[in-house]
Amino acid sequence: MENGLGELAAGVAMFAMMLAMGLTLGADDFRRVVRAPRPAIVGTLLQLVILPSIGIFIARAFSLPPLLTAGLVVLAGCPGGLFSNMFVHVARAHTALSITLTATATLATLFTLPLLVRFALAGSEGAGQTVEMPILDTAFQLGMLTVFPVGVGMLLLTRFPRAGRWEPTISRVSIVSILIIVGLRSLDQPESPADEFARSVIPVAWYTLSAVLIGTLVPGLVGISARDSATIALELAVKNTMLGIVLLTQVVEFVAIVPILVYMIVQIPIGIAILVGWRMLARYGWVAPISSEPARQKES
Repeated sequence: MENGLGELAAGVAMFAMMLAMGLTLGADDFRRVVRAPRPAIVGTLLQLVILPSIGIFIARAFSLPPLLTAGLVVLAGCPGGLFSNMFVHVARAHTALSITLTATATLATLFTLPLLVRFALAGSEGAGQTVEMPILDTAFQLGMLTVFPVGVGMLLLTRFPRAGRWEPTISRVSIVSILIIVGLRSLDQPESPADEFARSVIPVAWYTLSAVLIGTLVPGLVGISARDSATIALELAVKNTMLGIVLLTQVVEFVAIVPILVYMIVQIPIGIAILVGWRMLARYGWVAPISSEPARQKES
């Protein structure tokens, strides 16, 4: 697949995926941040500040080259997505909080991801291997891949409420399309990124362990309820990896997505483990589940 055609196809698929996310959002999802700010603030800070900081630390501790550093930091800074919302819904945790965290973090990554990668690369090894990620150009591309399609989806839902029925189909088609495009791009690579894959496994494993521990322990330590803590843990563990893949393939070399591909192998099993753990706690009465319908939830 020609690079230009592949990038265009990936961009279109990502646009469709984020439009589908917009079809699940309404103005009330953002008002919840004001009505019950603490869980949303804690979750957003963990998502956008703490995890990326850990990603930068791990990349430097393992002396990752610039491309793999960019991949690990983008992975750490990616927001949750439709999958995290789905996991929270199935777990019967706090769906409204999950949607709020996904929406606010997605908007924030327009500014945070380019800055995080620039900061991380400033101290990475590999003087002979430079990675350029122009902040303004990258922010514009992110906006066209996230904020704009989400806004279009929200507008469509407002004007045509029944448009929400299209979301599952659009999401499935776009995700499958991105995976196919990535697979075809990998076949076009002159050399297999096996060395980069092997070099990424241990750093990604450390990042994964850190994300799970932070997501499951920190919210409870600051007084957030068990159901909100489970929601935050799922948001931190189940990321919108497709956004990271499309962003990196648009602005840097293909090999930069290797840390994200490594993480994709484990993120769904981790999400399932958190989901099952929450459901078991709820079944035995150790925590109290709440309705999964956002409209029925009452914020304290």
